[in-house]
Amino acid sequence: MMPSSQRQARPFGDIADRLVWHRSQEGLDQRTYAERAGLKRTQLSNWESGSYRLSNDGALALRTTYGLSLDFIYAGSADSLPMSLRAAWLSGPQVEIAI
Repeated sequence: MMPSSQRQARPFGDIADRLVWHRSQEGLDQRTYAERAGLKRTQLSNWESGSYRLSNDGALALRTTYGLSLDFIYAGSADSLPMSLRAAWLSGPQVEIAI
């Protein structure tokens, strides 16, 4: 279990970890990943830090651009991911990001 001080520092760490994981699956840097979705790199960076909550508009842009379901983004449910991503998510190590 994560210490409470780390949970407070990264209150949205679970969402952040899924975003970082997906971006790494795509093989993209933050700027390219964000720009393809019509977002700013700084927005993505804030969301990937786990300190800022992903906006609904941002999540919808990621869904439209990359096919990520909102269930996966917000709740971690792999059921609605495309099969190739689902297999990677279920079999791969979870991404940890350093703060």
